[in-house]
Amino acid sequence: MNGERSLSIAISKALQEELIVDYPTFVENTRKFYNKEISVQDYKGLSGPFGSYAEKGAETGMSHWRFPSGIINKEQILFIADAMRRYDLAYPHFITGQCIQFHRLDGETIIKLFPECHSHGIYNRGAGGDHPRNTGTSPLLGIRKDEAWDFSPYVRALSEYVLTLIKGIKFPRKFKTAFSDGTENTSHVTFKDFGVVANVEDKTFSVYVAGGLGPNPKMGVLVGSHIAPEDILYYVKTLAFIFSEHGNYSNRSKARVRYLQDILGGPETLYDTFQEYLAKIRNTEQLTVNPEEFAFIINKRGTVAPTLVDSRVGEQKQEGLYYVSYHPFGGNPTKDEFLALLDYVGSLDDEVQLRLCADESVYIVNLTADEARHVLALTENGGDNDFYRSVSCIGANFCQVGLQDSSGLLINIFDAVRDAKPVNSDLLPTFHISGCPSSCGTHQIGAIGFHGAMKVVDKIPTPVFKIFRGGNETIGLEHFAEEVGTIVSSDISKFFIALGELLTKEQTRFADWIVDNTAVFDQLVAEFE
Repeated sequence: MNGERSLSIAISKALQEELIVDYPTFVENTRKFYNKEISVQDYKGLSGPFGSYAEKGAETGMSHWRFPSGIINKEQILFIADAMRRYDLAYPHFITGQCIQFHRLDGETIIKLFPECHSHGIYNRGAGGDHPRNTGTSPLLGIRKDEAWDFSPYVRALSEYVLTLIKGIKFPRKFKTAFSDGTENTSHVTFKDFGVVANVEDKTFSVYVAGGLGPNPKMGVLVGSHIAPEDILYYVKTLAFIFSEHGNYSNRSKARVRYLQDILGGPETLYDTFQEYLAKIRNTEQLTVNPEEFAFIINKRGTVAPTLVDSRVGEQKQEGLYYVSYHPFGGNPTKDEFLALLDYVGSLDDEVQLRLCADESVYIVNLTADEARHVLALTENGGDNDFYRSVSCIGANFCQVGLQDSSGLLINIFDAVRDAKPVNSDLLPTFHISGCPSSCGTHQIGAIGFHGAMKVVDKIPTPVFKIFRGGNETIGLEHFAEEVGTIVSSDISKFFIALGELLTKEQTRFADWIVDNTAVFDQLVAEFE
């Protein structure tokens, strides 16, 4: 095929060199920090652009590995397995940004990993700091059996393009981009910094800008409907340019794209400003995408296996191929389980991939039936229903800004519900936990959500979590969750058991029950406050 290429993001040689040219500065600053010559706050601004931050206690750090669209190819699979063994990378974490973070690393390991990642097409430059972040998308794009339009060439085009902007424009504190096929919204395109919804009926895009979670969350503003997909780069460049001229750089807490709505006087003014700048960008730059330059074909085929039936297995549109979903609890696979998966998948053909998802799960795709059965066996310890596929950020045991141990709370809830009889966990919903208000665990869109806080109880500062209900990420039904109370951390498992007992008694799923029982839910929260 003309323009056919590998599934990795194959950026130009010049851009590759540009993304690593200041690596010596990162090495110098990292060594100074771990020698206690630089403060935690100062180092954060120096290391973030290289995809690394110090962890709580300032003795260790994390390395953030960026995989555009969450796609990990075979070469990268083999490299991850090799690096995990050579450097004893014992704490992998799948994040909601469709990337992987490795935690509890010493400074020299962080230094060594950066160029090794770079040489395997994992460009961690810009994975943190004031730069464009990873481009997210629907994880089954290009392989789903009922797919009406595979727009993945445009996703890859934008993924590559935003890398070219890392050193060209003064960016907000974060700049997140994402696509959705319209059937799901796990990447939150309608309330993202820059979100794209594919209109399958006419193969066009609709673009939303200046949305976001965290403090002062906002829904995105629709700035383009049914636009030609070849024009998508004009839109992302326009948003970046508007923020560079109007964004708030003096207050880091407001140095986010969503605050443009307030700065410019509201959604309507933002829309008008966007159209004005878009016209200028169109007249001065050539950013039209040729999809053939970013296309690829999956050539592998298998034999259809009617007996391969499992809730974690799906049949792809490529004949005889299957995908398997795996959701390690809280996005935290054990080192041994992750290595076993990497070793097996790495032994297969070049077209097998891992695809990270925005809910901290991963799909293993392009498998034959026999390969899918093997992967199922290797991943049997993950979540097997909505409840056990709940989402948590890494939490305060690792994160320097985290307030509470969100990952620990998640496991405590799981253990308590698992042991509680006769609670039926199939009736409980997916819940979301963030260790602080930043919403890295996306608590603001959960049917039930939590974020860590502190509260004085009997004159003693006590770990608590604020509880939220009613979040919805579904396109057309988007709604941020409402805060309804605060529960001491140690009582939250008891709250879930009480809720589970209520649902089990009525034999009703939470999503159906809550429609007419919000007052009952709020009263239950109040009983545990």
